[in-house]
Amino acid sequence: MQLQLDTKKTGILAFLVVFAFSSLGFAVLGLILGPDYRAGWDKRHELEVQILRPQVPDLESWEGFWQGAGFQLLKREQGSELRMLKGSEGSAAWVQSLEHWVLVPTAPDLDLESQLFRLCSELLSAGWVLQLEAVEHGYNLGFWSAIAGSGQKVMALQWQIERLTPKNYQQHAGGAIPVLGEFFDPTGFRKGTPEAPVLAIVIDDWGHASPAAGPLLAYPLPLTVAVLPQLALSAELAERAYASGHEVILHQPMEALDTSLPLGPGGIYVNMEPSEIEDVLRENLADLPMAVGVSNHMGSLVTGDRVAMRTILETVRELGLFFMDSRTSSRSVVLAVAAELGLPVGRNDLFIDNEPDVETIKTQLRAGLNLARRQGRAVVIGHVRPATADALWAMLPELLSSGVQLVPISQLLFIPAVPGDDTEPVLPQ
Repeated sequence: MQLQLDTKKTGILAFLVVFAFSSLGFAVLGLILGPDYRAGWDKRHELEVQILRPQVPDLESWEGFWQGAGFQLLKREQGSELRMLKGSEGSAAWVQSLEHWVLVPTAPDLDLESQLFRLCSELLSAGWVLQLEAVEHGYNLGFWSAIAGSGQKVMALQWQIERLTPKNYQQHAGGAIPVLGEFFDPTGFRKGTPEAPVLAIVIDDWGHASPAAGPLLAYPLPLTVAVLPQLALSAELAERAYASGHEVILHQPMEALDTSLPLGPGGIYVNMEPSEIEDVLRENLADLPMAVGVSNHMGSLVTGDRVAMRTILETVRELGLFFMDSRTSSRSVVLAVAAELGLPVGRNDLFIDNEPDVETIKTQLRAGLNLARRQGRAVVIGHVRPATADALWAMLPELLSSGVQLVPISQLLFIPAVPGDDTEPVLPQ
């Protein structure tokens, strides 16, 4: 199934904006020059320009190539530029065609570069002269062609091919358009409302070796990666996630109501002195310099303890970070203490993989989408598990066409206005 964005409204609005500014410009020019500004025009200065169109390939016929290689076309943009022909003294110009394709991989192990080289081989065999250049998120493939009657060869077509990644997702799938170097949402809707719903997917428990790590890191939509501290692969996986464009937070182990549950290294216990809690938290964060926030791993006992949580949240605030309540307990005081401190927090709405079954996880993801549509925003939590990775990849077309934008958890923060407002707790088990 081909993935397509609804860009009609965006295109119409962009056209109207450009038209309005163009009309204003011509009106001002008319006022300055007056109604008879062409009266003295010397027709000898008028020049007829011959427009030439060099031969270019039919790129639409190559969409099937990418589908066969496992990539779906998300976005196709076409344009052209008029360039003067050298040596024509302004009497002739040629049209350079421009194409921009954004491709979505349908599996985590697909490599854009190897498929592009295969494409180039087929195009060279067909007689095309090519120029290949690496650009951000992909490649620019140029086609050289002769202009009939001139003896000149020009780059008749530039075909930019991008792979969708968390880094360019906002631009290509999030509805934003570039304006003066910044991304602008032309709809005017405020994100996090039913008109512009958003969803954050947090993946917990990074730091151990797992066959799910690679597929999750290769996911082309933005995830929030919650990394456990001081494990063998904690730093490496955090660096890889950050390099891939995913947001990284510290998944801080905290004591549970079942005190027999092991926390692993870097854990916080309710009977620790405040200074000890602060030292542990700062040490864990020092190993993850790219972390922008903290969430609780387990912690049903600690998140219900006001003294411990105040120390944790004060430290988080001093470091300029945020805290996300995983909501492993209905007794959590995180929101109440955060309200007192004026600290931005996030809050889990739904665990998606308590049952490690692909179809069940897909059902939970759909529940998260529906929740986002209903209330404008939602946060769901999964874990580094093969079934979770498989479900996310299987849901990729549905997520892209859902009308719900995926965002990192840092875009869904709020400062609680009412201490203790923690209604409808969602328990992990």
